[in-house]
Amino acid sequence: MTARPAAPRHIRRGQFYALAAMAIWSTNFIIGRELRDTLTPGTIAAFRALVAGVPMGVWILATRAVRHGVSGAALAPRINLLGPMLGLGLLGIVTSQYLTYLALHWSLATNVIILNAASPLVTAMIAVLVGAAPFSPGLFRGLAISVAGAFLVTAFGAAPAARGPASGGLRLEADPGALLVIATMVTWGFYNLGVQRMSLSVSPLVVTSGAMLAGAPFLLAVVAIEHPPHVWATVAAHLPILLYLALGPSAAAYACWSAAVRDIGADYAMLFNNLLPVFGMVLGGLILHEPVTFIQVLSSGLIIAGIVVAFRSLTDVPP
Repeated sequence: MTARPAAPRHIRRGQFYALAAMAIWSTNFIIGRELRDTLTPGTIAAFRALVAGVPMGVWILATRAVRHGVSGAALAPRINLLGPMLGLGLLGIVTSQYLTYLALHWSLATNVIILNAASPLVTAMIAVLVGAAPFSPGLFRGLAISVAGAFLVTAFGAAPAARGPASGGLRLEADPGALLVIATMVTWGFYNLGVQRMSLSVSPLVVTSGAMLAGAPFLLAVVAIEHPPHVWATVAAHLPILLYLALGPSAAAYACWSAAVRDIGADYAMLFNNLLPVFGMVLGGLILHEPVTFIQVLSSGLIIAGIVVAFRSLTDVPP
């Protein structure tokens, strides 16, 4: 019997990067759920944007200064990019991140991760609706399957504290956090389409740091509205974990994801998004001691099945 040839090195490397990105991204939801009673959603999101965006922006400017000279015109900001950067900041950094951390105040981290697994499918649907991608009947079939899974975890997946101690069994009760996550998937979809368009003329690193810096002032305004007590003392007490959020899910995960897309392509890399529910249930159980329920397993299966159906059909559509 002939041995199966090993995958090329760059394929194995890309798979590793995609797996690492999913594992790191899943910890963002676990930590957000853990910090829900000590830090406000705006505080967490603002810290991430500033600590990840400012060093990234400084590094980009320093690199361009070395390449073009300090007085080079390349260092001057491009006025025509300020509007799009502001839009990306409001969509992906302010609205999406803030609503995600707000959702974790009510929802189990496992439920939030399960719903977020459908983000690529929502983005693909938005791309079709705005004319950025071709129509595919399979995409709608996949979306219908995933919507069924999302409905189950939204309708029956409320945290035990939200259902009350005497609820027992299945009970049709909307999870308010899950409803917020669905809203974030829509804003994240528009953010991804904006990043895709801007990345044709600007480095993805510049787009990411620019969106973070554009969204940071709005997040600071949100913190001022929240007016959390003893905010500096609370941030100092949780500084190591906040630094991880800024450097891990905000920097390292994006770097791993970019490397994965480079090595194995965006379509193949997107399939690794199906592992988010698995990471969510494992980490939620081990760290937060969240129970793994039949509804969560069934919802995960439906969402993953919908994504597979949709993306298989997209590969049959000519670009």
